[in-house]
Amino acid sequence: MTDGTMGAWSERRTRTPLTDSERILSGVLRHVREAVASDSTLPGEHRLAEALGCTRQQIRHALADLENQGIVVRRQGAATTIDPLLLRLSARFEARVEYGDILARMGYTPSVEVLSASFEPIPDEIAALLHPQIEPVGAHIRLRWYADDIPAMVGEYILPLPAGMERPFIDPTRPVFDIAQDLWSEAIAWEVVSAGVTALTAEEAAHLEQPEGEVAKMWTIVGASLSGKRISYSREVHHRDLVTYSFIRSVKEPWKIGPR
Repeated sequence: MTDGTMGAWSERRTRTPLTDSERILSGVLRHVREAVASDSTLPGEHRLAEALGCTRQQIRHALADLENQGIVVRRQGAATTIDPLLLRLSARFEARVEYGDILARMGYTPSVEVLSASFEPIPDEIAALLHPQIEPVGAHIRLRWYADDIPAMVGEYILPLPAGMERPFIDPTRPVFDIAQDLWSEAIAWEVVSAGVTALTAEEAAHLEQPEGEVAKMWTIVGASLSGKRISYSREVHHRDLVTYSFIRSVKEPWKIGPR
């Protein structure tokens, strides 16, 4: 279908429903996150089971999963302790994941709203970052992600069309990674992420329900395929307090560092 339109979308949609074990793990992670934020201890298995409507055995399985990740430490006869540093790695962004997955790993219930979707001219400064052989007009999709019912991030995603391609039908409710792959017949294999801060514009402030001019975390991201074609651009503005994002950076082994 090549009518050059964007598909219809509902005002807000949730991510793929969680399995029962995923729901329980997400619920336990929520309690872990809240315990770290309040500098308190994690509730016991019985209270967690009551709160999440499950059995203590299911709670034990979830805690064992978190223990394998190093997030919690359990000792017989002692309160379960939490490693706040490894908890941050639940929201790692060096791996390619949809934003809703990051929120779910932090114990939130994620959902996403399509704010707008249309074909628009690509600004020159953005086109300069992308593959040189593209149409001057690309798909622009604007999304708002929620953590529970709190606006967590607004993102603008620009997907260029290969030179000579007619404007296709695009469903903006599909993951951006999938749309890019459909357009270019190549998957996004890696991304260049530039992190910074920004002062919220009036529109961004309204979407995030924050004061205009408030400082917020901001990422710009260029996605590239294995062949090196740069086939996506995004600008994401995040609520500054909801999630702390982490990545792992390796350093040289001491024995490989030359003499000073």
